[in-house]
Amino acid sequence: MRRLRGIGRRALGTVAVGFALFGFGLAELYVPLAPYVEGDGPDPTELSGGWMAVLTVLLAGYCLAVAACGTYPRAAVVLAGVCFVAQSLTPLLPESPAAPLTALVIVCFTCVAVGGRHAPMIAAVSYFVSAGIETTIANDPDWAFIIFVALAVMGPAYAVRMRRAEAERLVALAAEREAAARTDERLRVARELHDIVSHGVAVMVLQAGAAQAVLDSDVRQAHESLDAVQDVGRDVVVELRRLLLVLRAEGSLERLPSLRHLDPLLSGVRAAGVRVELIVDGDLGRVPAAVDVSGYRVLQEALTNVVKHAPGAAVSVTIDVGHTDLRIHVVDDGPRIVRRSDGSGFGLTGISERVELFGGTATTRPGNGGGFEVRVELPLSGGSAAPSHAGASV
Repeated sequence: MRRLRGIGRRALGTVAVGFALFGFGLAELYVPLAPYVEGDGPDPTELSGGWMAVLTVLLAGYCLAVAACGTYPRAAVVLAGVCFVAQSLTPLLPESPAAPLTALVIVCFTCVAVGGRHAPMIAAVSYFVSAGIETTIANDPDWAFIIFVALAVMGPAYAVRMRRAEAERLVALAAEREAAARTDERLRVARELHDIVSHGVAVMVLQAGAAQAVLDSDVRQAHESLDAVQDVGRDVVVELRRLLLVLRAEGSLERLPSLRHLDPLLSGVRAAGVRVELIVDGDLGRVPAAVDVSGYRVLQEALTNVVKHAPGAAVSVTIDVGHTDLRIHVVDDGPRIVRRSDGSGFGLTGISERVELFGGTATTRPGNGGGFEVRVELPLSGGSAAPSHAGASV
């Protein structure tokens, strides 16, 4: 829309210049004045009515070329060149009045400055051919003057063209960066949704399965498992609602998941039968919001993998806040299996991708004595590179 407005203003400007030039040209043709070149050339007022009509039509052609040069620069410069050559065949050469050469110069400048592909070449050919024919007919081939005018007009016009091209390149680059940022944001939201839903659903499925297994033999235990399913379901709904509020710029950073509030996460994991031991070393309050949220999601994904692949295992979670980085170590004593990603970009692969966004490192491997180990290091300075609001939520 802004570009269209710019084109509209440019078109109106060239139309105004065209009308002004037409009025000036009519004054040159019909107002009795002395000869234009002292001692040379006829007085326009002494020409026949037929030649005056031809010159008026050519003047209208010049002015039409000027009026249209902002919108159709290549066609306009060709029209101006044709009119210039045609006037060279009349008794009043285009070198005498000022309007023809002025029109040709204006149209050549505009064509080079704002024309599309091949516009500079078309403008140069039109100018040199028309000027060359005119000087040849006048038997005064002053090529030094022709080249001087060409350099004086087309040099600055080409500089304007280069500046416009650079501005368009910067605009296109900004659009590409914006599109890439939107893509990254969609990927972050997808990971956030995966982290919320996969953890909650995994715990709910295990609890529902446990309730079904003891429904006939231990009704109280079955009710406890179903209550846990309800609690986890409510937590998932709250998390999804919180994510939507943050995406709509209505949520606050204080409501985001945080390593300082791990009790709901650990309670859900323990309700699924996994024993969790947590050790925190350092001040979690020094961790930037974006790193804090990502660390929480990494820990959530690691514990979800334990619930899925090693139910009933014992898990040791160590969170260490150093001077320059945040270290998270999760190790379980479950069955020694290799937990590969399914290729969807989530799971262990999602942990690696999330950590790489902050320039950190992630190591996932089977434990030495069985089970599985996840070790993550997140630079604390990564928070400054991440968005502080919606970006921090993911």
